[in-house]
Amino acid sequence: MTRPVRVAVIIPAGPRDDVADTVASVVQYTDPSRVILVINDTGQAGSGQLRGLDRDIVVIPAPDTVAGALGGLWVKVAAGYAWVLERFRPGIILRMDADAMMLGAGIEAAAEKAFADDPGTGLLGSYRIGPDGHHRDFSPVARILRAEEGPRGLLHPRCRSRVRYYAELARQHGYTAGEHALGSAYLHSYQAASRLHGNGWLNQPRLGHSKLGDDHLMSLLTVAAGFRIGNFGGPADPLALKWRGLPAHPRELLEGGKLITHSVRSWGDLTERQIRAIFAEARTTAGSARGNVP
Repeated sequence: MTRPVRVAVIIPAGPRDDVADTVASVVQYTDPSRVILVINDTGQAGSGQLRGLDRDIVVIPAPDTVAGALGGLWVKVAAGYAWVLERFRPGIILRMDADAMMLGAGIEAAAEKAFADDPGTGLLGSYRIGPDGHHRDFSPVARILRAEEGPRGLLHPRCRSRVRYYAELARQHGYTAGEHALGSAYLHSYQAASRLHGNGWLNQPRLGHSKLGDDHLMSLLTVAAGFRIGNFGGPADPLALKWRGLPAHPRELLEGGKLITHSVRSWGDLTERQIRAIFAEARTTAGSARGNVP
């Protein structure tokens, strides 16, 4: 029997990541009906609990696979999805980078409404529109996809055959080459994630050789499974994400009511430590305010 929870959060963590701080933000701002899974890719074997934070946090070792942040990372994230889905029935799955950060409560309700308003949508993220309102460019990813489907892909023929299979299925559902939700933070409906798992598509270690990013592959598979990607990262949306650095000053993101941002590595002259300190102070203030409510 799988246990129902409102949200499952999956965070892959590498040796440079301050994952404990990111997890602290998730603990504070998510519904208690949850499971938080950290995929330990720090090179330390074994699994266990992140101590001192919350009983719903589980750490599992990353599976042995091709090194790197592309197809190899997808294999690790997919293993995390499978781990969750074999034990829980989450209404939504939130995948976050360890250098992403939760800034406020309410992501579950916002995602639930978006999925309910359009049941054909299976994935929400920073998709066609970025936080600045500009259209995102999928052409670089489309070029990688063409290369993987072409003669260059024969370097890893079994990986190529899988990519071509998924790409053909996705095109039958209206896939635009290269389209994807930015991998720093995105949300799957249970219906979409469980279909990927039921199809056996989360157990494809041969994709570890792909030069597509984990977000490119996860988006491709989601469309191949018959679901659409939805915009959730525009100027009026809950996600404020850039591939590198923050999209705005930390205080501007907080004042604007954004719920998740990426990346806390930098903004202007601010360092990661300074950015995390600003967000940690905001969490403390929010926690104190809740504690004063009768």
